[in-house]
Amino acid sequence: MNNPRLSIRYAQALFDLSVERGEVEAARQDMELLLTVCNENAGLRQMLGSPVINADKKISVMRALFSEKISKLSMAFINLIIRKRRESLLYQIAAKFGELYLEYKNIKTARITSAVPLQEEVRSELVSLLEEQTGSQIRLTEVVDAEIIGGLIVKIENSLFDDSIRKKLQNLRKEFSVNVYTREI
Repeated sequence: MNNPRLSIRYAQALFDLSVERGEVEAARQDMELLLTVCNENAGLRQMLGSPVINADKKISVMRALFSEKISKLSMAFINLIIRKRRESLLYQIAAKFGELYLEYKNIKTARITSAVPLQEEVRSELVSLLEEQTGSQIRLTEVVDAEIIGGLIVKIENSLFDDSIRKKLQNLRKEFSVNVYTREI
């Protein structure tokens, strides 16, 4: 079941409670661990999504996996989600919690695409420039794509800055494809 509204509501509830109790960092680590385990274990995701397996069995499996590794708050939250029969949303809830955490800490993710790997000096200068422009802490994700030929493509949230040579060539092709020549008779 894919229900973004429910995922956001449950993630927001856990986030608000963790802020209230001063356990935001612990909850973030717990949700990251849950995401990692779910990513690496398709059987766990399948078990959580199965309507045949009862809630008590699912809770005992989750306790066996996580009781020593996560906080009591997170374990109680997982138990509540399973009791409410929303366990198929656990992965989405954990992902949404991560997004809420980044927003709370004013951290934005920037995706930089370049034709060659960036040098450390350029990378740090780019991060400081982006932090100054956005007023947020920047978490950088680099992608190397030789097809852009040169330059950079920077994507932060819904903003895209494309200063690649590929884009400039496309723009030139558009300009040259328009026939401005008029024949004189």
